[in-house]
Amino acid sequence: MNEEHFADAIGGKVQRGNHTDKKDVIDARDNSHSVKAGEWWQIFLYGEERLKTDIIFQILGDVAAIMLDCLNAYPATYEEYLADKNAAKQALRPHMRRLAAELSKPRIFKGFLDKALFDGGNAQYLSIYPGPAKAPKMEKDFHVFAKDDVTTALLNDLTIANSLGQYRGQTPEQKVVFKSNLNGKQIGEIEARHDSAQHFREMKFRLNSPKVMKILEADAGNQKKEVFERVTAYGKAIRTFKA
Repeated sequence: MNEEHFADAIGGKVQRGNHTDKKDVIDARDNSHSVKAGEWWQIFLYGEERLKTDIIFQILGDVAAIMLDCLNAYPATYEEYLADKNAAKQALRPHMRRLAAELSKPRIFKGFLDKALFDGGNAQYLSIYPGPAKAPKMEKDFHVFAKDDVTTALLNDLTIANSLGQYRGQTPEQKVVFKSNLNGKQIGEIEARHDSAQHFREMKFRLNSPKVMKILEADAGNQKKEVFERVTAYGKAIRTFKA
């Protein structure tokens, strides 16, 4: 729905089929847009096979290997996990510490953002509607950011850490969390998903749309321009994405 609405707004076309390459909409200049809407974006949900075979992940330092170690901290079946959740949570902790440390390396983190958000460059823009995903078309204002502006802004702003487990019954170091230096707020996380037999032993990365928008808008400053009705481009996108 949001892809169709954005494509209509810019005179582009929706890329049908497999969206794992992030090419949601192709514009009139044949450039690709990863389109995001709603409060939370699921950036990826990768199982063991994807982590073992994805070429780009394999060259991102030790990221793929550590994520596989995170998954292997869990038993083979969901039923075994339910029988002793604490054992898996304790086994996970050192691997999540390693993952936070690996992603804290600027070169690795930049490559990770480029892969996760743009599939290593298969998409050239991140095009965002930060409101409710199911809002009517006439209420949607889209915001377009160039790939390099997005990765640079997030790389410069975010601090990477592990979750603390602040409340009774919570186990620390179950996630890698991303916090904005603008206000200290957490904007996203990586966790090992284990909430059902269907979604078990999967690595999930998600980001909060309004908080990401604040970072990107702050980075762009006054560099913004409405290039189509209800479509605003920022930073480098002003020059490269035009009506």
